[in-house]
Amino acid sequence: MIIKPLSFVISLVMLLCTLQHTAVAAKPILQVGIGYSDQLHRSNKGSSYTFEVLFTYRLLTELGYEVQFVTAPYARLTELLQQQKLHIATRQSGLATEGLFYSSPYTSFDNQVFALQSSQAQLSNISALKTYNIVAFQNASQVLGPEFASVSQQAKSYQELLDHTQAIQMLLKKRCDLLVMDKNTFYRRLAELQQSQTPIVSFAILPKVEYRLGFYQPQLRQQAERLLMQWQASGQLDELRDQARKSAPQIEQLLRSHQG
Repeated sequence: MIIKPLSFVISLVMLLCTLQHTAVAAKPILQVGIGYSDQLHRSNKGSSYTFEVLFTYRLLTELGYEVQFVTAPYARLTELLQQQKLHIATRQSGLATEGLFYSSPYTSFDNQVFALQSSQAQLSNISALKTYNIVAFQNASQVLGPEFASVSQQAKSYQELLDHTQAIQMLLKKRCDLLVMDKNTFYRRLAELQQSQTPIVSFAILPKVEYRLGFYQPQLRQQAERLLMQWQASGQLDELRDQARKSAPQIEQLLRSHQG
């Protein structure tokens, strides 16, 4: 069948208009690095990254972007951001990396040192840790400051574990002397193991760690920072944190459905 010239022109114009509308409507896609400090899906109570999934998803979709999550160990996020394999990396802390840009803190962790009561450990400062066998959360030697970094190199033994539950079990089974972990995470995992808090002692000698979003594009950082500041002032950030605790399975599904 031969298409008449006028019909062909009209069809071509309509096609071009449709393509143009689609191009305008398409949302830019951002790769967002989510670090996991626990085995994925290990806990039905949620993990610290469930808040970060919900927080970054809501933040960026409100700014008009499509989100694609990339999961990697926390220690690798900065490297992936430097290589521009991510647009945004969560859990950035410590000294700033040249060429990267950072938001205000969006969350903080109260890390403590835990020991069995039977160990009779007496810890008044970070330096006292170096005579013990220590297990810590992933990347602890990088984010807990230079004094702890030095202790991690001098300790009788030191290792960082991805799996919080395994780390607590090591302490309970006396396979380490001390455990370094966020206080809320520790007691949540301990309850899931149906273990009593009675045989545990804790020492609040570590600095609080604040985490920021990292960017390699300053314009994107400025966009995100404006909205983050609004959420902090309005209390919406706390509402998202509460929602993340109550909706862990749904947020895990959100992560999987938008994972690159």
